[in-house]
Formats: sequence, C-alpha cells, structure tokens
Amino acid sequence: MPMLPPFSRAALAACIMLSACAVEPGNFDPPPLTTPRPAASNMAFGAFLAARYADSVNDTASAAQFYATALKADPANQKLAADGFLAGVLSGSPEAAQLAPRLPQNALALLLRGNQAAMNGDNAAAAQLFKALPHDQLTAMIEPLLLAWTQLGQGDEQAALNTLAPAFTDDSFGAVYVLNAALIADAAGDIKIAAQLYGAVSEDSPNLRLAQILASWDARQGQKDRAQAVLTSLVTAHPDLAIALPQLEKQMRAPVISTPVQGMAEAYLTLAASLTGPQAAFLRTVFLRFALQMRPDLSAARLLLANTQVNGGEPGYTPTKVQMQNAINTLAPIPPSDPLYGPAALQEAKLLAGLDKTGQAMALVDGLIAEHPGNTALLAAGGDILRNAGQCSQAGPYYQKALAVVGDPPPASAWPLFFDRGICEDQLGNWAEAEPNIKQALKLSPDQPYVLNYLGYSWALRDKHLDQAKAMLTKAARLDPNDGAVLDSLGYVELKRGNTKSALALLIKAVELSPDDAEVNAHLGDAFWQADEPLQAGYQWNRALNLNPGPKLQAALEAKIKQHISRKVQ
Repeated sequence: MPMLPPFSRAALAACIMLSACAVEPGNFDPPPLTTPRPAASNMAFGAFLAARYADSVNDTASAAQFYATALKADPANQKLAADGFLAGVLSGSPEAAQLAPRLPQNALALLLRGNQAAMNGDNAAAAQLFKALPHDQLTAMIEPLLLAWTQLGQGDEQAALNTLAPAFTDDSFGAVYVLNAALIADAAGDIKIAAQLYGAVSEDSPNLRLAQILASWDARQGQKDRAQAVLTSLVTAHPDLAIALPQLEKQMRAPVISTPVQGMAEAYLTLAASLTGPQAAFLRTVFLRFALQMRPDLSAARLLLANTQVNGGEPGYTPTKVQMQNAINTLAPIPPSDPLYGPAALQEAKLLAGLDKTGQAMALVDGLIAEHPGNTALLAAGGDILRNAGQCSQAGPYYQKALAVVGDPPPASAWPLFFDRGICEDQLGNWAEAEPNIKQALKLSPDQPYVLNYLGYSWALRDKHLDQAKAMLTKAARLDPNDGAVLDSLGYVELKRGNTKSALALLIKAVELSPDDAEVNAHLGDAFWQADEPLQAGYQWNRALNLNPGPKLQAALEAKIKQHISRKVQ
C-alpha cells in the first residue's frame, strides 16, 4: 500500500520558539467537565448539553456561547461558570473575562484578571494578582516575567531588572530571563544596560522571535549589516521563512516590544512555545490566547496557535473541519503588510485545501508565487494542493517549475519534488514517466520509507522486480516498523511471491496498526483466501467493503465476494 509523505513539508512552529527548553505543565491540568446540579430550568440543562457536545468536537467558541446561555438560566452554578470560563479562554471569547472574577482560586482566572489590569494601565493591581498565583513549576517560571513587566509599567526599571536577575543562571529558562531583561532595558531607553544584556544572549540555533529582536536592536544601533546577517542566518536554518525575509529586513528597525503589555504578551508566547508533556496543547492554547488578548498583532503567536489548533498533540493526527476552520480564523487577521503574512497565507492555503476549497487555496498560493517567483517551497505547495485534490495534470507544471529552479544536478533536498511528480504521473496512468521520477527520489534520499514503500509496492502491483521490492520494503519496515502501510506492502509482496504464511503474519500486524484502512483489510482477505481459509477471507473482504473503499477497490472486492464467497455459500 503506498504510504504518502505528510502534507506539510515543514513545521513553522519550530521557527517561533524563543527558548529550546522544555517545561512540564505542573498543576495546570484542565479541570474535568462537570454535570451541573439540577438546573433552574430545562433551558440550562439543554444549553449545557449543547456546550458539552461543542467541546467534544473542539468548537470552543460555540461551547462558550452555550455555557453563557446555561448560566443565564442557572446563574449560581459555580461549576458551570468554571466550565464556561475555560471554554471562553480556549476560544478567546469575552465570556472568559466576565467569569474570571467568580473564580478567585483559579490560576488561569488570576492570570486573565492580571492581564486585564495591565491592559487598563493598573500595573500595581496586575502585580498583586500575579503574586496571588499558586506556587508550582510553571507559575514559578512565568510569574517573574509578568511581575518585571508590571514594574516597568510602574516606571521602575531597576526593580524589574532586580526581579529577573536571580534567575539569569537558571539551567532551563535562564536565557529567557536575560532576554526579557534586555527587552525591558531597551523599552526603558537604557541603551547601556540593554547592550550588555543583548550581548549575553546566545545567537545559536536562530529562531524567529530571537532573530527579530536581535536584528531590531542591531539595526537601531546602526549595525545594519549585522542585523541582516541575523535574519539571513534565520532563513538558512528555516528555509520556509524565505518568503518573509524581504519584509523582515524592511521592518527590522522597528522595536519588537515598546510597552509593558507587549512584553507580557511576549512572555506568554515564550512559555507557550516551550511547553511539553501531555497537557502541552491545552496550555499552549491558553497562553497564546493570553498573548493575543494583550497583543492582537503578535503574528508569531497566531502562527503557533493555528499550528496547535490542528496538530492534536500527536504525530499523524488528522484535524477535524472545525479545527481547520478555527485555525483559518486565527490566521485571518494577519495583514499583507506583516512580515509573517507569507508563511501565514501558505499555512492558510493548506488548511483551505484540507476543507476541499482548492480554488481559494490556489488563489493564495498563486498570489504568493507572483510575489516570490522561483520559490521552490511555494511551487511545491501548489503542486501538493492540486495533487491531493486529484488534479494531477495541473499539479505537474508546479513540480516542473520547482525542479527547474533547483537545477541539475539536483540537491538531495529535492527528493520530494521528484517523488511527488512521480506520484502524479502514476495517478495519471503514466507509469513509464512515474518510475524514473520515483527512482530519482530514492537516489537522492535512499533512506526515505515513503519512497521505498511506494516503489516497492508499485512493482508488486505490476508483478515486477519482486525480490528487489521485498528488499526495499524490508528496509522501509526497519526504518519505520510501526507503519501499517509499510507492513501491508511487505505482506503483499510476500503474497505475490507465494510466501503465504509470511504474508499472513505481516498483514495481520498491518491490520492491527491500520484497522480502518480498506486496502489493508482487503489484502489480508487475499492472504486468507490464498491460505485456503475462505471464511476468514470473506470476513475481511466484507469488512473492507464497510470501510469506504475507493471505486476501483470496491468493484474488486464485490467481484471477489461474488465469485468466491457467494459460490461457497451456495
């Protein structure tokens, strides 16, 4: 069975992180959703059930509205208020701010109230709320940052620097405190101290926010060449940001942070990007919502939030349509003048493609290509969107243009372009054109399980090079032993080679790994039939029929059942 590579070629989220440290969530686990006490009316319970359903499909905006409706009918229900507050925070809805005062012991509510106080200019009140946070690993990291910015807001730069200084040597988060101290001195106009602190910030492993901050400082100090070098290093490390480079250079003289509120937003972004562990997605969403509440134009936070909304916290996760639309809504406010508009528009195009809005997606991609002609990542993205939409004849020219840009001989990094062009030719029925492209992809990247699997399985389908196909698929299984598609392909080759016992063992394992894949189940049925076990074969074929197979596979299954199983029953 062909295993295709992930749709997205690179994760922009990794470019955004200010810190490489990993922070466990501590005691910030989301509270369990609760059933309210007997409601004042059926309206409250009905709205509550609607909110719970919206929560289950990740539609937190609708959930927040339904909780608000339930609370109008049952206003004294404190547990309902807590659930409504959480939905409001996760969706960025105003209901969260209205409910926060009702939850004086809730850490997230304290943070939200502190944020609002700072935004209203009352930094003293904000500081008191931040000081009231419960003490755990996570709050111990974020509290000094927030307090320091409130102290700057009260006009006391020295107090802010003194708050952060003891943590400069912290093994996991010290670099972030140093950077925030530099930003505080910079915002206060203290050039001498800012220069010392920026000088202590490591420029290794460049990332988006650090590069923006350091380039801004260098440019404003008259060191334009150094500033450009910082941004160039960023793009070298993260090629997907190449489309952002012209605007980043154009705006590099602008201060990244000018006010205490912007500094707090940056602190939340930093922490969100550093979180790991089972509750990372939940907390990352919360802190990014706080960052955007305080600074709606913080585009890096929008990119990271959109990524969080669709990745599900696990590899290979397939987002729901609601999640994809939520991510599109998150990215939509980024204007064309923003340096990150290009990466955001590309991310939005991929999301639109996932919603089967191919025309809208390609309009965005073609617009980006017009502004950045010859950008291979954009050309490849256009090809990917069209290929995944089944429009391979239109996708081919995009891959061709990208390959023309990379030149001859092509670099190893060009393997996906050959592979994807080969897939398109195969889907168009042009195996004679497809095979050389896939072989070239394998030559450029011999250890790609995607390519090994696709070529080996394609040969097996055509009863060609079966020994070589087995060797390639054995290697792919060694590289990715838990992928059902690879084991399915290897089992299919063994079936073709007449090794029924080996095929059965591999295909049973493949079904265990990919139980809802129609093709994998169909192949297991074929193996049972070859092993002279018609009852098991019929069961697997019928199961495959119930797993929404494509038209070609469905017709083949129906023919096998009619020819073999129905006749056996008679």
